[in-house]
Amino acid sequence: MEKNGSAATSGLMKPRWMAGAVSLAGLAGLAVVYHFPPSQYSFYPQCPFYSATHWLCPGCGSTRALYSLLHMDFQSALHDNALFTLAAPVAALWFVFCVYRVMRYDQIPCLEIPRGAAIGMACAVVGFAVLRNILISF
Repeated sequence: MEKNGSAATSGLMKPRWMAGAVSLAGLAGLAVVYHFPPSQYSFYPQCPFYSATHWLCPGCGSTRALYSLLHMDFQSALHDNALFTLAAPVAALWFVFCVYRVMRYDQIPCLEIPRGAAIGMACAVVGFAVLRNILISF
């Protein structure tokens, strides 16, 4: 233990280094999606659920939706994956809050989701998957 009561860690294990590395990796990933449209390049992974069943999973179209969001085309993003389009800003704000918290206070925030909220989110994701496959078949 160090004098201030915290355990000594190597430079790579410090939360600030991890937050910086994850932020840089995320920005690099966003740059790839921004410059290489998923509809024109085949190096993006294919959905194994869709490949096996030909049904759209809740995540199908998320990369196309992200590309549309990065280019400020909200209508196409909603068409590609409405769930991702609505959840992405919330996830982005949470990520920015976490990085701020780590960089400013050297604390990793803990996300405690109540059981009812987790069940509600899971039901919404399953409902979205069922509805998008029913509506596409008509």
